[in-house]
Amino acid sequence: MSAEQDEARFEIETLPRLRREYHTTLVNVLVARGATALEAEDLLADLWGDCVSRNDDRPSLLDKFSGKCPVQNWLATVATHRLVDLKRRQKHRGELLPTGRDSGESETDAFEQLPAASPNRSEGSLVDLLKNSLQSAFAKCAPEAMLMLRLVYLNTLTQREVGRMWGWHESKVSRCLTQAMTDIQTATLSEIKRRDPWLDLAWEDFVELCESHQIGFL
Repeated sequence: MSAEQDEARFEIETLPRLRREYHTTLVNVLVARGATALEAEDLLADLWGDCVSRNDDRPSLLDKFSGKCPVQNWLATVATHRLVDLKRRQKHRGELLPTGRDSGESETDAFEQLPAASPNRSEGSLVDLLKNSLQSAFAKCAPEAMLMLRLVYLNTLTQREVGRMWGWHESKVSRCLTQAMTDIQTATLSEIKRRDPWLDLAWEDFVELCESHQIGFL
């Protein structure tokens, strides 16, 4: 039996078990994060379909699972990212649709001109989770470090200028800033995990989600 056949058999044997064990939970996770029941089912239908290899040399979704976290956490993260992409497309489509009747569109296109669901209502739970976790991390940061972060990243002072204010060498300022950012990163991810054990984000994932929702860091 070829390697491709072994992989296909693994997927055929594994996929029904994954769907049986996690489908309902993933639906609940998506709905809790702002999806409608229909959106959750559609997203998961695509997700389960992507777990099967295709003939176009693209790896299946299961091939991307590294095993560094529980599979249910990984699936919840993938599903959440897809939900965020869906809401982003809905928002973009809603902004592009014409609001008047003088755009040359026919009456039969009225359904397509309905505005997308409000992102504040649809994505509120996820956005709140990101914001609150980041705010919690800032609250734990030392006041002196927070002030330095603001001076450097908001007021665009150089580290040398900040060093003069504190009477420090700029290398010490650099170490302080690096440690502060590391502490904020660790505290943020820890708070997300505490608030939502199903969501297993890497820092790069968190930053991407914040950028997509225009959540500022300072």
